[in-house]
Amino acid sequence: MDRIQRALDLAKLQVPRNHAPPAPAEDPRAERVALNREFALGTIESVARLPVDWAALSERRIVPTDGNHPAGHAYRMLRTQVLQRARAHGLNTLGVVSAVNGEGKTLTAINLALNMAAEPNQAVLLLDLDLRRPAVARTLGLGCQRGLESWFGGDEPTRNVCYGIEGVERLHVLPTLAPVSGSSEVLAGLATRKLFNELKGRDPGRLLIIDLPPVLLSDDALMVAPLLDAVVLVVNERRTRREDVVRVVELLGNTRIVGTVLNRSVESEQRAY
Repeated sequence: MDRIQRALDLAKLQVPRNHAPPAPAEDPRAERVALNREFALGTIESVARLPVDWAALSERRIVPTDGNHPAGHAYRMLRTQVLQRARAHGLNTLGVVSAVNGEGKTLTAINLALNMAAEPNQAVLLLDLDLRRPAVARTLGLGCQRGLESWFGGDEPTRNVCYGIEGVERLHVLPTLAPVSGSSEVLAGLATRKLFNELKGRDPGRLLIIDLPPVLLSDDALMVAPLLDAVVLVVNERRTRREDVVRVVELLGNTRIVGTVLNRSVESEQRAY
């Protein structure tokens, strides 16, 4: 808890917040795709469920939701805190962001989604909107053939790029399998807004967890920020610079930060209960 609290304190630095994210620019190509596509997720419970190798996932630091690993305890604490704030304030669209690459945002997004789905009354959709360097499907080892890159290209209905995971009843994943050219324009276009509206409209109680690109390396995350209810900020104690955190909070403007994860802490957590 001390580590989490230090990270929360770091994210609440008093910085000017008058730098609002740039207004999304319309992408005519994305708009045409969106206007001509039927947004049909169908019955989400009927989509394909894919097997995963849990032993291999453990080696990639995907933490079991029912174990006694200290990291599992930390993720459950984060899950509970985020869910309490989400339910108290009606939040259902949460982005996971970091300042730069290599800070563990994808790992955090996956572990948070798994732990939220382990809560008996919570369904979760995990979206990979890091269109430049998508990593959710690779990290999970999902054997899927199509992803959101096909959906944005107008070739697939939404239900064809949505997958369940065997053994995880309340979690579904919309992965991206290959980089998408012009990612900033795509994320700013009408298609992305239509996607969010469709997914939220199917089940208002379902939480959307979105893995986003690093905030300081492109404007992609800022293009999606107006569509989010809140974000979780991932900080790496060994590489994240204080000024980078200040800049991220500044760029996010009025976007609510509901949680902070401190990765690679120099102090190991020895306490247990």
